[in-house]
Amino acid sequence: MHYYLQCKQCGATFKEGKGVYRCPQCGSKLTVKYSKLPETDNMSDWVDTSKPGIWKFWDLLPVSDPEKVISLGEGNTFLHGCDKLAHFGKFAKFWVKDETKNPTGSFKDRNAAIGVTNALGFGAQSVAIASDANAGPAVAAYAAKAGLPCYVFMPVTTSPQRIAQAITFGASVVKIRGNGLVNDCIRIVEELREDFGWHHLTTAGTVNPYQLEGPKTIVYEIAIDMAGHMPDWIVAPAGGGGLIAGMFTGLKELSQANSIDHIPKILCVQSEVCAPIVKAFQEHRSIEQWGKVATTVAVPIAVPLPSEGEEVLEALKVTKGTTIVVSDQELLNAQKILAEREGICASPAGASSAAGALKARRQGIISERESVLAVVTGSGMKDLSTVEVSHLQVPEWAADIEIVRHELMSKLERQKL
Repeated sequence: MHYYLQCKQCGATFKEGKGVYRCPQCGSKLTVKYSKLPETDNMSDWVDTSKPGIWKFWDLLPVSDPEKVISLGEGNTFLHGCDKLAHFGKFAKFWVKDETKNPTGSFKDRNAAIGVTNALGFGAQSVAIASDANAGPAVAAYAAKAGLPCYVFMPVTTSPQRIAQAITFGASVVKIRGNGLVNDCIRIVEELREDFGWHHLTTAGTVNPYQLEGPKTIVYEIAIDMAGHMPDWIVAPAGGGGLIAGMFTGLKELSQANSIDHIPKILCVQSEVCAPIVKAFQEHRSIEQWGKVATTVAVPIAVPLPSEGEEVLEALKVTKGTTIVVSDQELLNAQKILAEREGICASPAGASSAAGALKARRQGIISERESVLAVVTGSGMKDLSTVEVSHLQVPEWAADIEIVRHELMSKLERQKL
């Protein structure tokens, strides 16, 4: 047995392979624990080189049989050294961990790979998920690979592109009207899962403890790529909070094993139209449900009641980190900067880490002597509808060399003015 589950409330423990999602004794949230962590400053000791992507860390993931995992090639995403962005924002160093390179275009593929692998191992006949963006398409893809029927419940605010993606992978998609956005969808799936025999794969620790282990592999990869010399800050968005909670778990494990030189400060970024974690952090209190959520280009991070909100607050406290909110315009500006200066095509929510870092630098939260790593969580290929209309006003010229030469020369002259 290399892992077990422990209830956060009553402390009861359960062996691997039992297939429990919530504590059967008190109904509370479960967390994954490991029997032994590596004790080494050599990151190669964490890796099984015979396995691809996130599965090279299988010994620190909640899987019983590494030979029976469901994979589409998730993990091993690129770490960009962003000198232009560092110069633009006046940072000492700036890196981007590019999660857009995962199979369905977001970090949620890490969660889905583990969630579907476990569901299949536990004997699932079908799976269901509540999602307002990337997790639904991700689970749909991995369920297709596993041969499992998949039901995806999405708020009516979900972008048509995300809905189409989930449908493309063969999922049965239902749109839900409700004031709580994705939280309403989570409640419906959880209350109906026994009626329909679903294994609940929503990326919320309250309903599934296994999938939260996926995001920690992001910091494992960062530590390997940076030879254990971590940046001063890691910047990431929070919707439900699972990304930051998972990465914080990984950072604690790496630190305990003396595999990194320090734990970076964490900057949690939320949309100004829905920022329950920021509000709780600034007011020094527990998470409360956000009120009405205004329209935003960042639906994936507009979660009124984040299931891992308290875990994010703990991560901020331990790392001496902080929070920041960003506007839609700041998100779109960061999306444009990433694309035009670094060649990274991020969604608005995916660009929120860069937007937050740039704003934090302007406000003096991050100093010019500090290094920053931003996690870009999702691909802009899913959100091309957010690109400004002016960008799509493409000139149309006749197939005449002289006309084209004249127009290009005129354009160059205008750019010099």
